Amino acid sequence: MKNTYSIRSFFIIKLICLVLMLLSPVTSFSQNETEPGNFHRFWPDNLYAVEFVNDDVGFIAGYSGTVLRTRDGGENWDAFYIGRNELIRRLSFVNENTGWAVGHRGSIFHTKDAGQSWEIQKEISGVYLRDVDFIDENNGWVVGHDTSIWNTKDGGNTWLQQELLGFIGRDKPRLHGIYAKDANTAILVGEFGTIAHTENGGATWLVTPNKSKTTWLSITGSGESFYAVGLDGNIVRLSHATDEQREAIAEKLLKDAAKKEKRARAKAKRLKREYVPVKIEQLPESEIEYHVEKVDSNTSEHLFDIALADNGEAIVVGKSKVLKLIDSTVTELQTGADFPLAYIWLGGVAITPDGTIWSPGIRGLVVSGKLNEMTFGTAFNLAASKSVKLVSSRWGDEK
Repeated sequence: MKNTYSIRSFFIIKLICLVLMLLSPVTSFSQNETEPGNFHRFWPDNLYAVEFVNDDVGFIAGYSGTVLRTRDGGENWDAFYIGRNELIRRLSFVNENTGWAVGHRGSIFHTKDAGQSWEIQKEISGVYLRDVDFIDENNGWVVGHDTSIWNTKDGGNTWLQQELLGFIGRDKPRLHGIYAKDANTAILVGEFGTIAHTENGGATWLVTPNKSKTTWLSITGSGESFYAVGLDGNIVRLSHATDEQREAIAEKLLKDAAKKEKRARAKAKRLKREYVPVKIEQLPESEIEYHVEKVDSNTSEHLFDIALADNGEAIVVGKSKVLKLIDSTVTELQTGADFPLAYIWLGGVAITPDGTIWSPGIRGLVVSGKLNEMTFGTAFNLAASKSVKLVSSRWGDEK
């Protein structure tokens, strides 16, 4: 009887697997159906990165070294292989042809021909790179795990590592996002509430004191205002601190240091040990400090990316959420009743000059909408779209 049940269970499991395979939303594309060796598929892989240079030219990237490019405002897309089977986390383009990408295996990729071919400019072994931002063809930054900050001033021919100063904590924070305002000014965000800035091209990176301990995942800005988003629905607005705000920040730092010393002395006394003062790092003073103001997002869902439009309005995407941010007011974009918003996440977002929103995410999903219409919907899915043409893959270029 036991064997009968085992055989029956085996066939039931086999039948379930067969049904799931048949229902899986994967569309196969082949250049020649009669040649199995030339058979390729678009898998519904997760997509994270999106960058639009103008209304017409844009790029999307994600798992398995996949890079998509459109030249007609999203009507049609070419699919390229970046040259390495790597999760592409973020993209940064300074014009239609010149761009960079970073991946989870520590690779910094560069293209000069609109994504058709890529070279690896640098490999940072064992470091997950999370974001890249260039302000022109020469100046840019890359950030990632283990507090990795890398800067180039010659278009990526040479990369120099930079140091984060003023972080207080046992473990190094993973850095998730960076926004470069110009060749001298940039702000980065990461774990443990880390927000840091440089005003001298990265010669010094100073941590901005703030109460939050959240994990920040993305940052963007315009003029003297910046926004960061992260886990648990957290959004903050950064602006140049006034003299009074700077005095309050300095006073809080002194109080925090006094509390920390008091706890350390009490611990030493309890353990009957001699108290040894901790050597405090003397940090250079910055002419600019930032005031961090919390924005009520009305959600506790994780927020993964933020993009700012030319008119100052921002779009925030994450788990089951697409939000519009104007100054410190947040409203939620709507979608059709048949759109499974509760079961999806979107990993990146871009806004074109004409106000078109593009956002890729889970299992090859790409959504779009209009900034002034407060709605969005499915643009296409990588796994089942006639608008995506395979140009190159891990198995070679298509003829």
